[in-house]
Amino acid sequence: MSVHGYRERLKANDPGSEVWWDSSPVVYAPFKSHLLDKYPAAIAHIEQVMPDEFSQGSGFSSVTTNPRLVTAAILDKREYWSSRFNLASLSPAELRKKLYNEVIAEGAAALQALWVQSGQVEGWMCAQVDPVDVRCIERMTARGLELQQLAPNVMVKVPGSLEGMATVEYLVARGGSVNITFCFTVSQFQAGLQAIERGMATARSHGIDTRHCRHVITFMIGRFACQPEFALQAAERGLALSPEELRWAELMVYEQIQALVAASTVPVKTLLSSIKIDVDERGNKHCWHLEKTGLKATCYTLTPDVVEFLIERESHGKPVVPATQPLTPPASIFAKLIRIPYFCEAYFIDSIEAYDFGNHEAFINACNEANSAHRRLADYCVRLCPVAKPFKRSLTALLAAEFGVIA
Repeated sequence: MSVHGYRERLKANDPGSEVWWDSSPVVYAPFKSHLLDKYPAAIAHIEQVMPDEFSQGSGFSSVTTNPRLVTAAILDKREYWSSRFNLASLSPAELRKKLYNEVIAEGAAALQALWVQSGQVEGWMCAQVDPVDVRCIERMTARGLELQQLAPNVMVKVPGSLEGMATVEYLVARGGSVNITFCFTVSQFQAGLQAIERGMATARSHGIDTRHCRHVITFMIGRFACQPEFALQAAERGLALSPEELRWAELMVYEQIQALVAASTVPVKTLLSSIKIDVDERGNKHCWHLEKTGLKATCYTLTPDVVEFLIERESHGKPVVPATQPLTPPASIFAKLIRIPYFCEAYFIDSIEAYDFGNHEAFINACNEANSAHRRLADYCVRLCPVAKPFKRSLTALLAAEFGVIA
């Protein structure tokens, strides 16, 4: 007997909506086992959202990863991944790239059947370019091309900086599928749509078929309103923002994004990530990001925590239901929010220059988190690989020779 979960309710609103797995495929089976043990009353719902394998017709449509998730997957099973390579023949940088690529390639292989069965609509594996290159078009582009070569169903994640938009255009022009990430403003979505449109035009002019390419732009909704700058600007204007008003701010930006995407002829969908679960004063959990969105086509990337929240609610007979009516934010809250530049920059189109996409506080903090994971994986590889050319002179000798000082 089929059951109806959040995914099915979404598709009842709009068949174009999707749910994606927001983690490495290698943790999929262990997490499903955890849910089955913890929620025996919701077995049917668990099987519906998480079939044993990614398959057409139920469950997750695609998978998104990021440097933090890939690093966690590698460090959780260090021997499993590192045993595949001859460490003595690799530099730390070479090993890091090979480990990262291996996680992506294995995930893409798990999704390939779904990708084929769905006519290349589903079954995509997102792989992010190196976050340290966020300001370098050449290196982001080169890495994006490498990731594309790992499997035909790899979708390259590119940060939504000014430089990232140039990389997006280049990759799309060569028939690649892209996910523009680290996006927090309507202006970034507009720039992303334009970059994809230019790339597709170039592809057509060179006879490249883009009919089966998929493109999404990610609004990291739960990271927008939690930034200190938002609260600081509010306080400087004598305003205090409640948790509900902060969520309304995120939802209003989402509505503006959806209006922009709906009005565009570019084949792009909004992907919501960083979805947050809130707990009220009575200990009840709710998620406005899921409950007040989804009237029109939206892709949701769900972390294991969010999936467990959905299953927990199903097991208690209180299912999470997406929006069935247009969002109607209170006028008083909107009047309050538009007094704050941080909100206006995100909400109004052309309110932030493309050069400043990468200077937005939420962008910087998301990038810093990705860079931290990147460095952690790099450090692990340094510890695994033997030093190819050990220092011949001590640090003390080098300092004394160069600067006349002793360390």
